[in-house]
Amino acid sequence: MITSIHLGAFICGLFIMALLISLVLISERKDGISAMCYSLAGLAYVGGQWHVASGILILVFTARWWWFYRHQAPQILQVRGALVALQLLVVTLNLVWPLHFSWLCILPLILQVMAFMELEGNDDEQLLKAQHNELNARSLPVISWGQAVTQYNLWRQKNNHQVALLLLQVEGYEQLNRSLGQEFAELVLMQSLARINKVAAQPSVLNLQLREQFAIEVFQVAPLCYGLVIDISPDSHCHERLAEDIAAVLQKPFNSRHGVVELKPHIALSTGMAGDTSLDDLLQQGYRAIEFHPQQRICHYHDSLEQQAAAHQQQLRLLSAVDFERDFSLYFQPVIGLEGNKPLYAELLLRWQHPERGMVEAKDFIRDLRAVGRGYKLAFHVLERAAEMAKGLKMEGLGMPVSVNLFGEEILHDEFVEFAGRILREHRLKAGDLIIECPLTVLMSLDKRGLALLTRLHQKGIHLCLDGMGETPLFLAKLPKINLEYVKVDPSLTADVDYTSNNKALLNGLIDMHRHLNAQVICQGVGTTTQLSYVKEFNVQGAQGYVFTHPLPADGLLSWTRQWQQKVEQQSAPSW
Repeated sequence: MITSIHLGAFICGLFIMALLISLVLISERKDGISAMCYSLAGLAYVGGQWHVASGILILVFTARWWWFYRHQAPQILQVRGALVALQLLVVTLNLVWPLHFSWLCILPLILQVMAFMELEGNDDEQLLKAQHNELNARSLPVISWGQAVTQYNLWRQKNNHQVALLLLQVEGYEQLNRSLGQEFAELVLMQSLARINKVAAQPSVLNLQLREQFAIEVFQVAPLCYGLVIDISPDSHCHERLAEDIAAVLQKPFNSRHGVVELKPHIALSTGMAGDTSLDDLLQQGYRAIEFHPQQRICHYHDSLEQQAAAHQQQLRLLSAVDFERDFSLYFQPVIGLEGNKPLYAELLLRWQHPERGMVEAKDFIRDLRAVGRGYKLAFHVLERAAEMAKGLKMEGLGMPVSVNLFGEEILHDEFVEFAGRILREHRLKAGDLIIECPLTVLMSLDKRGLALLTRLHQKGIHLCLDGMGETPLFLAKLPKINLEYVKVDPSLTADVDYTSNNKALLNGLIDMHRHLNAQVICQGVGTTTQLSYVKEFNVQGAQGYVFTHPLPADGLLSWTRQWQQKVEQQSAPSW
């Protein structure tokens, strides 16, 4: 049976642990004043001076609760403020109406919980928090859109100068929000805007603030979209230099405990005479430039973009009503094995019979087809056509796999995986008869769910080809997790025949890496016999290009395959 003496000793032991944590808090320079008050209260409890200790705790708990209420964010107030309020309640009740010793165990336990919560804070985040309090004392460093329009209209009534709009879209904020939380993401954004205002503090940049004494030039167009108006009449290139400076100060990585995150700028520049061009006109031109140059960090608006925009809208209307059977055609281009000259597989290529432009390649319209919501239907249609061709080759005894190369994010959905498995069963195809060529950018951006879907696709019997190796940097850690049967080397790596040791070493390293992963390596874009001799030196399994044949209509796949095999069997080299 535990006596009151034992219970008192237990409480004192808990407070000794709390005191040790308080010392750590002091050494870490976190909440040192509160830690010293806890130390005094703990010593008073150990010495038996319960009322003195309770009085000290009431003072410190009240001060801490006021501090949380005054300076902390709502979520912190709810958690830590509630703990402080509970401590304050227990101590107050003990003074007014003496409680059993067991109730006092709550105090050191809660103290330890709060101390650990303090120790979990990140040094960078503590610095940001201090800066956040400083920034809160000032206004948000942007001007509203309405105010900017009003001030610009007043300015252009007196100044018919050549002006430029710098339209800035901030990308990467969502990742920053997920990694650091909304509070710190907003702080990083505010710091970035403050840096932009500092860079934009130039005589050529119009100050559209109502009160001229405040040097705020940036106005907000939409969430994460901002603008600046520059008078370029004295210097016609000053807006371009300013765009470079803003991109440089904004695109700075931010280190956190979750990794390196950064905000990325996307800047558009549009110009016009102030007397003839409203701010809204400049804004629409900026949006148009970003729409047509989504990959450029800094882009310019030109009058020709209006014609391109009209043509693009016409193309979207045509694609929304296109008939897959009537308006689309399939072509094929074989991949030839370099050992024995036998075809490894036939790649199907999609073409669109445009009413005005003639035959259009898939790369020129596939993104727009996805934009009008018909990408998945086309994926199902083409995969089914590929299965029909693979079955036809199999029934003729030719037995050559067929690949499809137009997929992006379509393969990363459960419906597509199930459809691919059903197509294989319905056409009585075995594993490997159908191949999906997927862009490198899609494979390298996979998350765990995407890797799981590709594993299921492989289990269904669909083989996978990585298309475009060498086009963008590789994330090597992901490659062993992806079941790859084929890897295509980007044509840019073999376009120039280069026998220098550095270039050959680079290609050999890439090819050997994938060969160790049990993938067959194919060089594409081989257009001449000289290139063919060059790629043979790298011990690759296959090649593809005009040196063998140009893309041909898919209706002729059977006849072409028979003719090629007859040439191989007769041991007469194909004419390339």
